[in-house]
Amino acid sequence: MITRSYNALLFAAALTLAGCQTATTMPPQYENIRTMQAEIPDSDGDGILDDIDECPQTPRHTVVDAKGCLIEVYTSGLEMEFNGFFPSMSSQLPAIYNEDYITMVKSLNEYPKANVFIFGHVAANEINQDSLARNRALIVKNTLASQHGIDAKRMRTYDCSNNIFVENTENIDRNFKALNNESIESKQSRVTLKASSSVQDLTNLEYDYYIEIYGEYAKYCERFES
Repeated sequence: MITRSYNALLFAAALTLAGCQTATTMPPQYENIRTMQAEIPDSDGDGILDDIDECPQTPRHTVVDAKGCLIEVYTSGLEMEFNGFFPSMSSQLPAIYNEDYITMVKSLNEYPKANVFIFGHVAANEINQDSLARNRALIVKNTLASQHGIDAKRMRTYDCSNNIFVENTENIDRNFKALNNESIESKQSRVTLKASSSVQDLTNLEYDYYIEIYGEYAKYCERFES
């Protein structure tokens, strides 16, 4: 009788332990995690909650910004700048820049999807400033299109008048000294060309890098021809 009672106790204890093991199979925090996920949804799984996600359907495993929108990472691309200086009251770029055209064209042909922005400038002492600034931008555009085969649809021209002042030409034009005219006013009679694989529109500059490069032109220059 003692043996049977002991065995019965062991059997009851085993059932009790088995019941405990079954009850603790699911971690106690599991329900809390599942509840939190239900309360704070992130439908596209990009780490940005739906209530602040401005791009709610980004693909999986992509890099997004703080707004939940895709960050386009360019492994290669074109960022090019050219500056050319004109004689006073002239819209004819000197022949000294012919080699620069060849260099520009080579880069633009290597990146056929790059956009070209051409900015015409004038000095404060020049007359007919609006038309002169525009003619300077157009002469560069037309030369690239008619003489070098660059698609005109890629190029956009802007009138900057005398709004963007420059004093130091050493870092932007290796040919300037050869023009034998180094007055402050002569440094404003110029055209600036920028080409970019990334920038599509100067009115929508999203990143600090491009704002630094194009921000002043976007603020002070008026687009007059696509």
